Order: sequence, then C-alpha cells, then structure tokens
Amino acid sequence: MQRLLAILLVLIGVIGLVLGRLGETTWAPATEVTATAELADAGPAVVIDPGVLYIGGKEGTVTVTGASDVSVITAPEGDVTAYLDGTKYTRITGASDWSTLTTEVVGADGATEIDDPTSSDLWRTVETSPSPVTIDIADFAAAETGDEEQEYRPILLVTDGKSAGAEKVSITWPVEAENRWVPFAYAGGAAIAVIGLVLLVVSLGGGRRRDEGIEDADGSAEGEEPVAAVDPTEELPRAEDGGAPLAPTSSSAAGAATAASDRTPPTAPTAPEAPASADDADLWSVVDEDQRRVESPEEDR
Repeated sequence: MQRLLAILLVLIGVIGLVLGRLGETTWAPATEVTATAELADAGPAVVIDPGVLYIGGKEGTVTVTGASDVSVITAPEGDVTAYLDGTKYTRITGASDWSTLTTEVVGADGATEIDDPTSSDLWRTVETSPSPVTIDIADFAAAETGDEEQEYRPILLVTDGKSAGAEKVSITWPVEAENRWVPFAYAGGAAIAVIGLVLLVVSLGGGRRRDEGIEDADGSAEGEEPVAAVDPTEELPRAEDGGAPLAPTSSSAAGAATAASDRTPPTAPTAPEAPASADDADLWSVVDEDQRRVESPEEDR
C-alpha cells in the first residue's frame, strides 16, 4: 500500500510539471494584440489621428496595405485638416476593442481625387514605399520627443491621389500576459514528486529488510536444500551387490575404524602333515579340497 501511494504521488507530481509547461507554451496567452480597420470606401486619403498609435503603448508596429505604393506623410494636425478641406477622406479615431479600430468618414460629398498629394510644402516628412508599409511605433514616438519635437502628429496615408489612401490598416502592440497558475503548477508538481520518490525509496528499503529477516529465520539461503541425516545403523549397499558404495559420514567412519581395529583378523588354517600311507593320502586330498573352497569362496562361485 505504501509503495502504491508513492507511485501515485510521483505521477501527480509529473502531471503538475507537465501542466506548468503547457501553461507556458501551448496554453500561454497571446504575447501581442492587433487592432484592424478594413476600409472599403476610404476616399483618396486616410488620416490616423494623433495618439491612436499609443493606445497599447509606445511599442509595436503599424501595417498599411494599399492598391499601389503608399506614402506616409507627417505634419501638424491643423495643416493636414486644412489640406483635406473639401475632400472625402477617412479618419481612424481609436479602437473599440483590442481587435477593432474605429473609423469616421469626413466630407462624404467632397472630392474623391487629390492632385499630386506628396508635393505639398506643408509636409514635414514624406516616405513612399511599396505596399504593405510598416511603421515602427517606437521610432515614431522617439521623433516626437527628439530635437525636432513633433508631439502627437497625425499620419496622412495616400497612394496616387485617385485610388483609396489605404485599404487596410492594422496596429499591433506587445502585451505582457501569462497564466498566473503556472508557477504554482511547477512548485506543487515538483514538491509532490519529491515526496513520492522519498516514500518510494523508503518502502523499497523496508521491503528488502523484511525479506532478509525472513531468510535469516529460515536458517538457510534461498535455493539451498537441507542435508538429510544418515542413519548409522542403516546397512550400506555393497559393491558386489551392484550398488555404488556410499561415503560414510565422519561419525560413522570413525566408528567403523574403531570396530575394525578391535576385530582380530581370521587365522588361515594350518596345513596338516603329509600322510603316512596311501589311504591317508586320499583322505588328506579331500581335506585339502575343502580347505581351498573355504579360502577361495569367490572362485567357487
């Protein structure tokens, strides 16, 4: 039961560590948000109002997509408004949520074309690039607070003056978001896994000691067979009967040696003197024959 509990704790700890890792990778929240404005009929110019770029902070990027090369123009807000007077254009005024930019159409009945929009002497900066165009928010903010301070400038987006100033504008801001439960999953999983490992080692050590105690109580190691006692009174098989001779134990061997020393070896019969007559000779030949049989019983067999 203790070993099973230890294994269960180790598994729970590993699951906690895996959940923590998933919370940092697969289940991690997005590291950035993007707000977008789809412009179906924007007019020849699109204006991003001052401060819109900083809704999500002074880091991130602005991506502008147009039908042709896109010109990014900066100037004081009053100059931009005066230049577009009487022209239909679209303003990006903010964000309704972290995925949608809000827009407003200005001068819906105004002119739909602008002659050479990049050549005005009102503009402070003009940069023309192939679509899509990217604006770094950090660089734009640095220019507003540098030596030539241009705080909260609007951004004027135009193409050739006849097509829409932009077809799509997206602003992406980085966010610092994380699953707050991830550190707890790591700490709890590691602690439970360590407790399970310690308990498992203790249970394995206790089981080994119990096994050794049982082996010592039996008096013999596993695999040993008990030695059968030899009855000293039991008659051992003789070689002449076809059985293999058994080696006597030390006690029986000592007894046998003592008994052998106490016994007196048999004395061979003494041969009689030679017969005095022929009748006696016949009699003695019979006696000799019997004596040979007694001395050599194996030959008669």
